[in-house]
Amino acid sequence: MDEKLIIIGGGVGPMAGVELHKKIIENTKISGKDQDHLQVWHLSRSYDVPDRTEFLSGKIKTNPAKGMARTFLLAAQSLKIEKRKAVGGVTCNTFHSARIFNPFLDIISEANTGIKILNMIGETGKFIKSNFSGLKKIGLMSTTGTRETNVYQQVLEAFGFEIIQVPENEQDALHNAIYNLEWGIKAVSPVTKKARERFLNYTNELGKKGVEAIILGCTEIPLALPEKEINGIVLIDPVYILARELIRNANPDKLKPL
Repeated sequence: MDEKLIIIGGGVGPMAGVELHKKIIENTKISGKDQDHLQVWHLSRSYDVPDRTEFLSGKIKTNPAKGMARTFLLAAQSLKIEKRKAVGGVTCNTFHSARIFNPFLDIISEANTGIKILNMIGETGKFIKSNFSGLKKIGLMSTTGTRETNVYQQVLEAFGFEIIQVPENEQDALHNAIYNLEWGIKAVSPVTKKARERFLNYTNELGKKGVEAIILGCTEIPLALPEKEINGIVLIDPVYILARELIRNANPDKLKPL
């Protein structure tokens, strides 16, 4: 088979793209040579992709779809030189809201780029269905934009899962733990003790509501909660799932077993 190139639509936030790239490397089967690794183009153009939650809430008018599409169109020009096809994904949960993701797909499709785009939310739903079909209640921690657009509910409730989130009056505090300029997970690296403690508290709160797994529904949350499980609750990282599906689509023979 012709091995596809992988394109990371990064910069949303930038560290999430780095984590995706890292997980692609970690999940690729190689014999020990650098040349065995898949070809990955990691494009981080934050200046051209406005904040997704601010767009969805009406604070800004420019759709982030357009800037991210420009990133992939730039990659498409280079693909012509390489004479290769590619598979790509975007490392932002909120970007997958229909108001952003669908226009993005339309631009990519109309340009006939030869790039197959994976939907991280959809792939996460399929992963949970395949590997955790016995679960009933699944927790979700996310930005306010992801929460208000119900992107995970639309996928997982169709599979019969119940989505449980923090109480609505705590959502602003959770969102702040992501965006706070002094200690939030988007602003400060490595993750601050305060941010990790906040997400541990939310994990415990959701555990008391009977959830058996929690989706870390902002791509920086796994930086604060790198564990696979906490107190028996499985932590589900959509970036990890996207990494594995990108490898599977690029060259399934190079995908390490779970």
